Amino acid sequence: MSEDFFGFDEDDEQSGRYLRRRSKWRWLGVLIVILALLLAGLLTYGGVRALHAAKEDAPHAGHSWVVSGQFLTSTNDLQTKTFNGVYQGNLPKDTNVSYQRFDGGVNDPIDVKPGQQVQFRGTQTGAQDDDFPKNVDALMAVDDGVLKVVKTDDPGSLKPVTDDSVSAEKRNGWLMIAGAILVFLAGIAGAVYAGRRTRREEIEA
Repeated sequence: MSEDFFGFDEDDEQSGRYLRRRSKWRWLGVLIVILALLLAGLLTYGGVRALHAAKEDAPHAGHSWVVSGQFLTSTNDLQTKTFNGVYQGNLPKDTNVSYQRFDGGVNDPIDVKPGQQVQFRGTQTGAQDDDFPKNVDALMAVDDGVLKVVKTDDPGSLKPVTDDSVSAEKRNGWLMIAGAILVFLAGIAGAVYAGRRTRREEIEA
């Protein structure tokens, strides 16, 4: 019987030897591309977030404060079917806070004085009282002539918005995006190099 009957010929044998001698650079090239895409994607995401945060913070630069608050109760969220925490804290002892009315998102806007005790709505959401932190920091800023709560977070995590902090967010955002581009280009260069090594080693094998 011929070798073709058994599905075996000299070409298949040569092909088998070729497959067994594939260069390790073939798989290293794939790994380089995957890692480059993942890292570039993470850097891009971080950069876009930083630039978005800078855009949101820019209007509040120079007229924002951080206030500590203690949990009182929860109330219906204004936009969803969940709840927000209601907190109590003292406004900063800065005369500038009295130049506009205060809207804590709980009651109607009121006139306030420096250091006055107020209640405000937190930005975290939950389903019951136990879902909310007992203490928060609230970033308050002037928006359309009214002092409002921009966001609440864990104690010590927020700082007043300044021109320097906005500039730092923008700088970090663009640096991360630039880093993403460099990582992507490095991944392409690595893949090209791996491809050349693959061809060289498999031709020599």
